Amino acid sequence: MAPQNQVLPAIIAQNQQELDGMLEKIPFAENIMLDLMDGKFVAASSLDFPMKLPAGPRYQLHIMAVDPLERIKKLPPEIDTVILHAETLKDIGEAIEEAEKRNLHLFIALNPDTPVASLEEYLDVLNGVLIMSVNPGQYGAQFLPDQLAKVRWLRGKAAKLNVEVDGGMTDKTIGLAIAAGANMIASGSFIMKSKDPEA
Repeated sequence: MAPQNQVLPAIIAQNQQELDGMLEKIPFAENIMLDLMDGKFVAASSLDFPMKLPAGPRYQLHIMAVDPLERIKKLPPEIDTVILHAETLKDIGEAIEEAEKRNLHLFIALNPDTPVASLEEYLDVLNGVLIMSVNPGQYGAQFLPDQLAKVRWLRGKAAKLNVEVDGGMTDKTIGLAIAAGANMIASGSFIMKSKDPEA
């Protein structure tokens, strides 16, 4: 049976003040995705500073950076889950070991051009897989419906795996992602720019 469905607000911020302001908008959130971007792996930058996080929510840190294994060595203690891009890892097995050493849950993220079958041998040991349904690095990018085929493939292979979709998520596309088999949805601009984020 697939895990329970969750929608996570996704946060992009340039500094601590901006991060604090974003977190204040979503006091109801039990699970939050934080988007770290280094300006190299993706053109944008976000949360690329020593951030301070309030205790309470569970945090996923989505690391879009060329040096992900270095990044996980110096995380705020509140981070529960790291999401590392397959495209930035020479060896996924090494990433699994590093995450285990630090008691972190590990998801592997796939950009739209990366084949999902590349993860097949790791599905039993990963906590989850994140499917990027946009080209990463910006709020409000165009949803790519063909990426839902990856979600269906993952759910067919691993009934208990967390399958998360990130990018272009709105009230319409969230339903499509869940119907395809996703149980976690990360939504940035749709939630964060809403007048009533909790709705």
